Amino acid sequence: MAEAAVVQALIKIGSAFGDAALQPLKDLIKKEVALLIELPELAKCIGRELDMINSFLVQVRTKIHSTENEVLKRWVVRVRKVAYHVEDIMDEYCYNIAKLQEENFISRMMRSANYVATFHDIASGLKEVDTEIKHLSQMKTTYKEFFSELLSNTTDSTQAHLSRDNSLHTVKEGIVGMDVEMELLNLWLGRSDCTRAVMSVWGLFGLGKTTLVRKVYESNRKSFDCVSWIEVPHKYNNDVMLRQLIKDLCQDQSQIAGSIDSMYGSQLVDILCVVLSNKRYLIVLDNVWDAAAFHGISSFLIDNGNASRIIITTRTSDVASLAQDAYRLKLKPLSDKDAMELFCRRAFQNSISMACPPHLEYLCHEIVKKCGGLPSAIYAIGNLLAAREQTEVAWKTMNDQFQCMLEDNPGLGEVRSALSMSILFLPRHLKNCFLYCSLFPQSYPLSRETLVKLWTAEGFIARRGSSTLEEVADEYIMELIRGSLLQLQETDEIGRVAFCNMHDIVRELALSYSRKEMFGLSEDDLQADHQKEDVRRLSISKDNKNVRSSLEFPRLRTFIAFNRAGRPDSLSSLIDKSKYLAVLELQDSPINTIPANIGELFNLHYLGFRRTKVKSLPKSIEKLINLETLDLKYTEVDELPKEICKLKKLRHLFADKLVDHNRRVFRYFKGTPLPHGFSHMEEIQTLETVQATKDSIELLDCLTALRTLWVENVHRADCAKLFTSLSEMKNLSSLLISATNDCEALDFSTFRPSNMKLQKLIVRGCLENNTFDKFVHGSHIKYLSLSSSKNGTDPVPLLAKHMPNLIYLSIRKWCCVDEVALRKDGFPRLKTFFLGDMTQMRTLDIEPSVVGSLEALYLVSLTAMTTVPRGLELIASLRKLVVWGQSDEFKLEWERENWKTKLHHVPEIRV
Repeated sequence: MAEAAVVQALIKIGSAFGDAALQPLKDLIKKEVALLIELPELAKCIGRELDMINSFLVQVRTKIHSTENEVLKRWVVRVRKVAYHVEDIMDEYCYNIAKLQEENFISRMMRSANYVATFHDIASGLKEVDTEIKHLSQMKTTYKEFFSELLSNTTDSTQAHLSRDNSLHTVKEGIVGMDVEMELLNLWLGRSDCTRAVMSVWGLFGLGKTTLVRKVYESNRKSFDCVSWIEVPHKYNNDVMLRQLIKDLCQDQSQIAGSIDSMYGSQLVDILCVVLSNKRYLIVLDNVWDAAAFHGISSFLIDNGNASRIIITTRTSDVASLAQDAYRLKLKPLSDKDAMELFCRRAFQNSISMACPPHLEYLCHEIVKKCGGLPSAIYAIGNLLAAREQTEVAWKTMNDQFQCMLEDNPGLGEVRSALSMSILFLPRHLKNCFLYCSLFPQSYPLSRETLVKLWTAEGFIARRGSSTLEEVADEYIMELIRGSLLQLQETDEIGRVAFCNMHDIVRELALSYSRKEMFGLSEDDLQADHQKEDVRRLSISKDNKNVRSSLEFPRLRTFIAFNRAGRPDSLSSLIDKSKYLAVLELQDSPINTIPANIGELFNLHYLGFRRTKVKSLPKSIEKLINLETLDLKYTEVDELPKEICKLKKLRHLFADKLVDHNRRVFRYFKGTPLPHGFSHMEEIQTLETVQATKDSIELLDCLTALRTLWVENVHRADCAKLFTSLSEMKNLSSLLISATNDCEALDFSTFRPSNMKLQKLIVRGCLENNTFDKFVHGSHIKYLSLSSSKNGTDPVPLLAKHMPNLIYLSIRKWCCVDEVALRKDGFPRLKTFFLGDMTQMRTLDIEPSVVGSLEALYLVSLTAMTTVPRGLELIASLRKLVVWGQSDEFKLEWERENWKTKLHHVPEIRV
């Protein structure tokens, strides 16, 4: 995977030497030494050489991965180091070019000697890199015999390198924990549907997809006229697959022409059509990576009305979606019970009972837990332990060294290899993004918003058309989820990914790649003998003195501290010793002061102090001209310094202060006023939260690139100007408006959401009776939260009229309403409805067939409600009901009328 480092270097060269960026340098070096004049061409030449090396690495990646040739391994390490060195040089170059562009002509000339010296050093560094790259290229000739194994047959099928699920978790009694899935597949293979059906079985590597399908395939093959099992290589060839199908499916082998191996294209198709004529066939395409592999042959697999079946196994949801909706089976990890049963059958296979001895029970559970329900891992580790003594010492060693075992033990090679192929064949734009996720602690919920900002800060995201970098990064996350390398954990209220996670086994193996690639380390890796100049990313999750004393990494680009692990006594030293830092994330750390030397981090793109005790920003913040994200959310910062206005690349600013942790007062959080000069921040996309002073409202008028905006302390007198400005923000998709207090009536008369892409709207404050008439074209809005209004009118009918596409609706503290009604056809897409803290509301009336999509209903602190909502049992789609803080009368009726039985179709009920 050294090509990932090379690709990153190429991206930096491409962005650094655009024509616009070169002009200040050209002006500076008109009369300077030849080395400076050669600088742009030298960088482009290095780019061309790296591009060729990258092409070579991609072509031979599977062989490099599996080789034991030490010369080749060392060569790859040197390529990686050179690529990282180029990236560092390009970051220094870009920083100094940006400084040149900022300065006026006089300042530039006064400092020309310093700039010339700086760029001379950069040019000298590139000259050294150029020499090293030429030497690396020459080595392929000098050590030709060592490279010959890579250069031979590089276009052959990679199937020999692919590890299959095989039958890792089958035992004499059958497959463990998949009875339901097996029964479903057997049902699908029946004759109830006589048309040809395409089915898919998909999920994470090691879940036993091949094992399950193989079992069903063998037990059903006699029900079909002909069958074929094709293992689809990553580099597939349609003609090769067609030949294999013909040989498998033809019942009379003598009918196959002897020249079939020399036939191609339409000749093979004609023969296949004859073979399949009037036949009921079963074909399994195992381990399909690419939809094109299926499309290449599916049109030739005729539908002859004989209930033929095609089964695809795959790790990606894109390929799985090729099957009809009714025939898609996603495998899940084994339950704790089934995982333990499988483990005991393997680990204690030599005993009659195959039961865990009492003295090993705790360790068994610990080891099985680390396998995360993956049958392949459980099976392989169980087999390893079956050959060991059944002593606590031996088994504790396995438990303590679990990570090392995954990385090094030959008995677990199948598990390693299965994931290795997923990583090796990741598209190059996803490799660094995937490895970055392994830096987070085990089972850590990965926030989509955080990943997007971190990946962007690291330069992993390439522009696509007119999309923003953040939108492209969102798609990267979806690609990793569809490929089963990340698991969807939670969606937000409008259906986007909110959190995902990384399976524990996937994380352990990804971390081993990170170490080998010099991509990143966790604190546990610092125990090993890593050269500090090679460490580029580091995450820590415990306050360890040994870690603190060793924070001296000259090439470090990311430092992330979790669980309050960042320490104030080591922060200044870390900054001094790691000048290339691009990401510094210290949320929740016990830090109250930001060192002045923070300004020396010329390459910093992301700075996070969320939930720390930081009170102010140093003036040196103005030097961070590359900063894109500044996170001061829930710190003690009351005011942003004017120096922040010099951060022209700033895209995301979080600066709200939490005043009341219990959220009992209306203004439980406060924003910060915008400093003078903020109107020039043309790149800003996220502002949370702005305090609505008159100056701040004036400044907002210029920030037309905003996509997320929170504004609090809004007075009625400022509404006209504020909402006029907001209506001009064409890209605004998320908006929070909070009044100065719960008695302040907000005036929406100048608000025109039809001009915007607004999807999420939160309003805290009083609303006038005709407010919702202003939302005539609020059809884009999917999420709406209203609270703290003394309006006496039921808002739901008007909302249903003007916001038909709502997915989430929350109404809280709507003090004067005594009845709320959900009418028929009001919200065709509504999934979540929240009613809370409405002390006068007595009834909720639900008409029959009111909504066909409502999945979650929350009734919280509706103290005047004495009866269960009429029509509640009619919501067939309901999956979650939460009732909390209701009156005694409500509870009595609930029990008396046996509502739990009436709502038997609702899986989750909390009353």
